[in-house]
Amino acid sequence: MRPLVLLLGLGLALAHQPFWNPGSPRLEAAYPIARPTVAQVVMGRLAPGEIHFFRLEVPQGFTLDMALFVGGACPEAFRPRLWLLGPGLRGEVPPFPLPEGYGARAYQGGWREYRGHGLVARKGPEARERLPGGVHYLAVEAGATGGYYLLSLAGEEVPGGSPEGFAAIPRFNRCGES
Repeated sequence: MRPLVLLLGLGLALAHQPFWNPGSPRLEAAYPIARPTVAQVVMGRLAPGEIHFFRLEVPQGFTLDMALFVGGACPEAFRPRLWLLGPGLRGEVPPFPLPEGYGARAYQGGWREYRGHGLVARKGPEARERLPGGVHYLAVEAGATGGYYLLSLAGEEVPGGSPEGFAAIPRFNRCGES
């Protein structure tokens, strides 16, 4: 089984570094995106109504290119919403508190079948935003149905990732442990 996991992960690894987020349900404990200029995917599992937060610090004028995917075997009703939180942003009011001076923008919809880079998935909202320098947050909000998600961040293609990230790819595709 281990060689199969490595082979499945190889296609994705050549494009984006895979990581696993074991859970980050509070803004204060957001999952750190340590190298936002490097192409990476962060996978996780959301229970119904749960939110995972991510923290990234970027230079002035940084272009954040992001997309949200769900496992192909996840329920059709699992269509999480992607949020960008940052200083001076204008848009929607999120269902969670924001830091002082921060605004929020929501991205949702656009779900379609996706096959590539070792993934069997549905691809949802995508966005490309030019950001002011500083700390920004992303949030993935499950809604009424839970499942496995993948947050894709474009950037420089550099080999890497974590063992947990590689091991999560088959679980993501199956939307479960078995």
